[in-house]
Amino acid sequence: METQKLIYKRAVRNFFCGDKYVQHSGASIDEISDEKTVVSAWVEEKHLNGNGFVQGGMLYMIADFAFAVHANYLHPNTVTQCGQITYLRPAVCKKIIATATETEKVGRNSVAQVTIEDEEGNRLCVCHFNGFTKDVDKAQFIEKYNKGKQE
Repeated sequence: METQKLIYKRAVRNFFCGDKYVQHSGASIDEISDEKTVVSAWVEEKHLNGNGFVQGGMLYMIADFAFAVHANYLHPNTVTQCGQITYLRPAVCKKIIATATETEKVGRNSVAQVTIEDEEGNRLCVCHFNGFTKDVDKAQFIEKYNKGKQE
């Protein structure tokens, strides 16, 4: 069973290798489990706004990415329907870390909370996402995204 989970996690990671925007932003998947997904990015100069803080769009992107990875791990082929972000404080930091947890799954709706923290554990944002799930067969997903690819 654990081997199958590792194979499936590799397929999910391979799937997101195709997300060029995320790749360009420097975000990476740190952890995937049934309970939560953690993604992060080192802050670079290109991520800063005019005030020298991490740009709100970068914070939203990493929150959406965390939700996407978690939702697609739990329910293959989920797309974000809507997302809401509350910025709590300016992000002046070296690294941003987003953690997604699913709070509800009703029919084809996956609802999650995502928190974003800096490398010191200071909470920067709280987000809520709703995604539409198609629940593709995991065996088909594994076959499609593990062909000839290695993490």
